[in-house]
Amino acid sequence: MSIIMFNIILTFDFSSLFIWLVVIIIGIVVLLIVFRIVRFIKKTFRQKELWGLDKEEIKKRWKEIESLLDKKNEMSFKLAILEADKLLDYTLKHMGFGGSSLGQRLKLACYKFTRLHQVWPAHRTRNQLVHEPNYRLNYWRTKKVIKIFKKGLEELEVL
Repeated sequence: MSIIMFNIILTFDFSSLFIWLVVIIIGIVVLLIVFRIVRFIKKTFRQKELWGLDKEEIKKRWKEIESLLDKKNEMSFKLAILEADKLLDYTLKHMGFGGSSLGQRLKLACYKFTRLHQVWPAHRTRNQLVHEPNYRLNYWRTKKVIKIFKKGLEELEVL
């Protein structure tokens, strides 16, 4: 039995095994390179680059918006919603989304950031605030709207 095994080992062509081993290693290396290129391309196209806008500045402005809720008066609530809407608009502009209004930029951004569609109710509240003189806000409604804007900015990875 051991003589047969020894004969098989002696007659086996190790050069073809070596070639197959090299081909497999090269294939693995090529696959790894392709995966890195694909990851790079995905990262580039889903880039959250803010041209001319500092994330720390956004965070600072967001803290100011949240501090308006502590004042517990309707005018501060309105101002907080207007400022949050403005901050989202400013962020989308600096991320390169075109359009003449936040509504248009939001439509475009929703294709790239699918969860950003959740911001629409908050933006509608802002529009009601601006266009309906008798629109009233309370603390809880304002807090909910601000939370929605915050989720939108978090989706854009600026907060």
